[in-house]
Amino acid sequence: MRRVDIVIPAYNEAASLPALVHRVFAVMAPLPYRVRVLVVNDGSDDDSAIVLAALTAEDSRVGVIHLSRNFGHQAALTAGLDAADADAVVMLDADLQKPPEVIPRFLAAWENGAEVVHGVRNPSRVESLFKRLTSRAFYRLLNKLSDVPLVNDAPDFRLLDAKVVRAARNLREQDRLLRGLVAWAGFRQVSIPYDEAPREHGQTKYSLMRMAALGLAGVLSFSRLPLRLATLAGFTVSMLAFAYGAYVGVMHGFYKAPIPGWTSLAILVSALCGAQMMFLGLIGEYLGQVLMETKARPLYLIRDMIIPPLQAAGSTGSGHNDAQ
Repeated sequence: MRRVDIVIPAYNEAASLPALVHRVFAVMAPLPYRVRVLVVNDGSDDDSAIVLAALTAEDSRVGVIHLSRNFGHQAALTAGLDAADADAVVMLDADLQKPPEVIPRFLAAWENGAEVVHGVRNPSRVESLFKRLTSRAFYRLLNKLSDVPLVNDAPDFRLLDAKVVRAARNLREQDRLLRGLVAWAGFRQVSIPYDEAPREHGQTKYSLMRMAALGLAGVLSFSRLPLRLATLAGFTVSMLAFAYGAYVGVMHGFYKAPIPGWTSLAILVSALCGAQMMFLGLIGEYLGQVLMETKARPLYLIRDMIIPPLQAAGSTGSGHNDAQ
């Protein structure tokens, strides 16, 4: 019987976790797989630890990885992938917006030969206009600048074959964008549309600033185009300055025309200084990424964990299983 791990990163999702875990097992029960749910507690400061202790006591198919602090969504997903040991791994957020009922469709595509199955959001009225616009801008910007195209509107809700998980484990970049790493890895990929549900509890952990930081990490990790654009901008400004210098020389030398323009000169110098600072900042972002990579710190630290053996989906599981 083939094995499936469901990896769920969670940060302050105590209110959502019981319903989500029960829905996952209800969906998987009719299917012929040995199933395990691995919840990564990403340094939550609510009652998540208490809720997870109750879930592991209730069902021995539930495993928990408690990180030592909040390392972020991408690091928590990585911790779950590192702990997974199955023929296929499904990544599922804890916010109840990604429906577990789509997982059987993921598994059907996997059984038909797909090695990566992306969940792609349908345009949803439950999202605000601002959220739709920023999400669209996020994917369009990344696909314009990145050397690795991403699937539009495909968050970290996907199935990975075991060979893809093994490949992802070898990619230990500090500023992580897992959807980009999966796209870079290749393999046979398909997309499954789904309708995203409204958030029932709490608030999204991805603010505009965090989305911008994630997008910047994706651009810096997968493209040198911004550096090339900076070089092109510098060359263009130099050519324009040369052309303007030639124009001034001709006008003053041959026609004795006065050369006014203190105001325009001040504006031009200010604009060029601003552009220089921006490009220095861009170079600094790349150097900062290099610095973080050379430090080679671990992506996360585990405080403790409970990893149960994989069991058949139909078994209810009882009691407590410790394996660290």
